[in-house]
Amino acid sequence: DHKPSRVIYVGGSLGAYTGFHVLGQLKHRFGGAIMLDCGQNVGPGCSLKARAGIWFLRKISGNMNNQAMTGALMGTVEKSKADYHLVECCFAAGMFFQQGSSQCDCLRAVAPSDIIPTLDIPILFFNGSEDHRDSEDKWLGLCKDGERSSLHVYEGGDQFFCRDSRFVNDMLGQICSGGWIITVDCQSC
Repeated sequence: DHKPSRVIYVGGSLGAYTGFHVLGQLKHRFGGAIMLDCGQNVGPGCSLKARAGIWFLRKISGNMNNQAMTGALMGTVEKSKADYHLVECCFAAGMFFQQGSSQCDCLRAVAPSDIIPTLDIPILFFNGSEDHRDSEDKWLGLCKDGERSSLHVYEGGDQFFCRDSRFVNDMLGQICSGGWIITVDCQSC
């Protein structure tokens, strides 16, 4: 059974991909995982399109400062006044783009298809339909706890869908209805 006293890993994009590694190494410490923006295999055996994307990310992250990268991303996620406040919260701590090359190395090394079948926990996947996705169904099928694992794809959502107010309430509802967060009054979800 799900043990509420155990930690739930939550990671988005790079945090989800590196989270697969963390989960694989420390699987006994987690009661589940919520993984966002990680529907494309970018590690071993990835497609030419994924390799090209990682190469491009490495190039731009090595040639732009944090202010320029954040400015470029702001145009992508500005959808409403509420979204602006979400973006301010997300980027306030800093995105550390100067570490882009090391982040790309992490992405290229992670092999979710090798790690997921070793995990005895439910995994909740969230992705945007407009983001790059070539492996999400495969990864869901590899989950040992298939009964409590699920995939939710948000139509019209992109890489930043989880910061988009059009989808936030549904995501919180999915998390609350699945018993993922047990200390929150889910009536407000």
